Amino acid sequence: MAAAFGTLVSLQNNLRLIRNHPNYTFEVEQIRSLWGSVCFLIDFMESYDNYHGARRETAEALEMRIASAAQVAEGVIKAHMVHQIRCGNTRSSRFLLDLHKATQGMDYMMRKASIVSSQSGLLEPSTNPPSSSIAKSTPLLTSSTVGLEDILLRLMHLLTRGPLSRRVIPIQGMGGIGKTTLALNAFQHPYIVQHFDVCLWATISQEYSIQKVLAQLLSCMRGSTSGTVDVVRERLYKSLFGLRYLIVLDDMWNLKAWDDMNVKSLFPDTSNGSRVVVTTRLANVAYRLGDNGNRIAMSFLDEDNSWHLFCRNAFVKQQRCAPELEETAKKIVARCKGLPLAIVVVGGHVRKSPTALAYWENVAQSILYSTGNDEHCLNVLSLSYRYLPAHLKPYFLLLGAFPEDEKIYAQDVLKLWIAEGFIQHCDDCSLEEVAAYYLLDLHMRNLILVDSWDYKGDVYNFKVHDLVRELCLQTAKKEEFLSVFETSGGITWERQVLINGEVNHENIITDAPVRCLICNGGRYGINYLNDLKLLSNVATTFISESIFQQVNLRYLDVVLVYIAPQIVYYLPSSISLLWNLQILTIYVPNQSKVIAPYVIWEMVQLRHIEVVKICLIDPLPVDQASRMVMRNLNTLSKVENFRLSKKVCKRIPNVRELELSYCDEVSWYYCPRNLGCLHHLQFLTLEFDGNSKWREFATHLTFPSSLRTLGLSGCGVDWEELTMMVGSLPHLGKLSLLPNSVIGSVWTPVEGKFCHLKALTIYGCSDLVCWNADKSHFPVLEFLYLKDLCKLIEFPSDIGEIATLKHIELRFCSASSSISAMRTLVEQEELGNESLQLAVYFRGDEEAVESFKNEIQEESLTSSTNLSLHFIGSK
Repeated sequence: MAAAFGTLVSLQNNLRLIRNHPNYTFEVEQIRSLWGSVCFLIDFMESYDNYHGARRETAEALEMRIASAAQVAEGVIKAHMVHQIRCGNTRSSRFLLDLHKATQGMDYMMRKASIVSSQSGLLEPSTNPPSSSIAKSTPLLTSSTVGLEDILLRLMHLLTRGPLSRRVIPIQGMGGIGKTTLALNAFQHPYIVQHFDVCLWATISQEYSIQKVLAQLLSCMRGSTSGTVDVVRERLYKSLFGLRYLIVLDDMWNLKAWDDMNVKSLFPDTSNGSRVVVTTRLANVAYRLGDNGNRIAMSFLDEDNSWHLFCRNAFVKQQRCAPELEETAKKIVARCKGLPLAIVVVGGHVRKSPTALAYWENVAQSILYSTGNDEHCLNVLSLSYRYLPAHLKPYFLLLGAFPEDEKIYAQDVLKLWIAEGFIQHCDDCSLEEVAAYYLLDLHMRNLILVDSWDYKGDVYNFKVHDLVRELCLQTAKKEEFLSVFETSGGITWERQVLINGEVNHENIITDAPVRCLICNGGRYGINYLNDLKLLSNVATTFISESIFQQVNLRYLDVVLVYIAPQIVYYLPSSISLLWNLQILTIYVPNQSKVIAPYVIWEMVQLRHIEVVKICLIDPLPVDQASRMVMRNLNTLSKVENFRLSKKVCKRIPNVRELELSYCDEVSWYYCPRNLGCLHHLQFLTLEFDGNSKWREFATHLTFPSSLRTLGLSGCGVDWEELTMMVGSLPHLGKLSLLPNSVIGSVWTPVEGKFCHLKALTIYGCSDLVCWNADKSHFPVLEFLYLKDLCKLIEFPSDIGEIATLKHIELRFCSASSSISAMRTLVEQEELGNESLQLAVYFRGDEEAVESFKNEIQEESLTSSTNLSLHFIGSK
């Protein structure tokens, strides 16, 4: 049970914090006894992950009782912290009695678990904490076209042949059958990308917003999404007019969504072969939108394709089944009934499971037959959840807290997991690294669909299939792990709450035991809750004093709305009452800023401070005991005019990510040389206001050798100075040169510099005319992104010879540099390099676009399957 394991780890983390807390006293022996019980029960729950049958059922029967005992103990500890902070007392006789009872309860559960463990012969826990040295596995190809080859060819024929009038092509089938996979493979196919001027994608979902759908479509074209629905609708129509477009509307649940979009006024029909693809579960939607010749009805995979898909996911390296397992494996596949999602998920499950025949037989027996298709798929998915390792269950169920069919940013998930206290401490790596490893583990089990990776190979953002999310929500409700409400009305006994609609604190009773409150809809102020540990995504006009009474709060995520432009908001000093606050996220609109009080430097549990924008007052010197050093601080952004004095650097010795901005008067008061004192800094963004006076300041910056990612904007150094500043950094893997960061018309890189650079962005450095680069200057480069380089005469062709280079993108650069980049691609293909991908986005008036098209046609530069070419009209 996720609730049991999650509560145990959360209690363990709280005990770790309070044992060494400088201001609070506890009964040492009782705390030590409680610690031992918690550690034993965590090991016990992990020990039966690989068992089944009666032994597993006996162990699972204890989970509810373990969860209850752990919740009681955690409640006692938290209540004591609240009492001490609010009342100033050290401890009370009532607390000692409650702690004694809680300790006895945990001791009793430990004895029961010990008996079960000895009777069942359970082994030691099989899951080891991840180490930073663990190599990442190769990501699975979740968009595989196994069994879809013929139907993909038919879809591509419908997209590129037939009448020139705009055509709607519905793809219909049950959840998990591969509708989105089919549409995505066509959408990304080089031939389709080449055929259409622009390709746009939007996900509708069961609960849809026309405003959000329009925003998704316009964002694909880098268009503005601000304004009313009618304004955005007209903007999209004008942007598409005259273009041959492909639009995919994924996961449409009813005809009302289609009617609300008013397609005729949204997607122009200029008789140029434009297409609209709609994926839907419902036959009536498909019949309404397309005729017999246009509709695609998805069918189940046959026996051979089912087996092939299973093997691809269950046996990634060898792609074949061991002979002794084959009969049972085929029984498992047969019970998936040809449903791709079920096959992929169960394949991911057994891939990470023991290879014992008895285990596989138990998996086959556990797949229940069901009459409904969705019900059957959920049964298969629930099997994978049941056999998840205990430590992964709470992480998986929390994915249900994120909106349906939307991209989920990995960092948001990792911070939520950490704030909940579900991540166990590991000596070899940070909590963030452990959490990232667990997210990768869920991917390798095919429970999440990775949308994009960062340059280091970590998950950047991902999606959760709607059936997988439904499993999360159903299981979370059954296990009383997470309760979902459409409004705040009716919340009485729930501990972890997700609210999709409007929040009204008056509908939440005063004594409701809510510990975690996540809001996804329209939000307003939250008050009168006794003891929150997590308050996420709440919008309010101000941060009320009542929030700072939630002294056990670990995660505060607030959006300040209706603030006048350029207002200064002062955080109250009472924020220091939040002794265990780990993540502070505040969004302020309209160029406003937040002034933090001095006491924020004393909040030593803070791991992430993300405020737009924040000003920090200088701290006092660190005392000899170093009690106020923020050793856990990982992220600090976006700080305005941050003074990097030596005493500041000593306060944040382990910071890994900094985002700083400087404006107004240039001053050496900011101590640019001390940046090099941050020996663990890996990610740095520096933004200057474009004043040329900042140039000398920037050249005196000293960067730590640990730096891996650097973004510069507005500092105005020249190309030679840039090379001297950062070219020799030994671990620099990603460099983003943003508008006005570098001036000068010629860049001649120096061999021996940028030896580890994998990703390079040059955006808005509008002076650049000549870039004299070759393969020796960036020997391991993988990704190159150029934007708004209007004066660049030629793309350096020798860069194409870099053996590691995978992807080049030119967006709105000069015609000559775009054409020379296309020549480079053709040259590389002629030399046998089939791995290099090139994307070119060209923008101009009608005459400029036509001239560009004629030139590339004359040179036959569009024949490459690795070329993605897009034309966008003038602004």
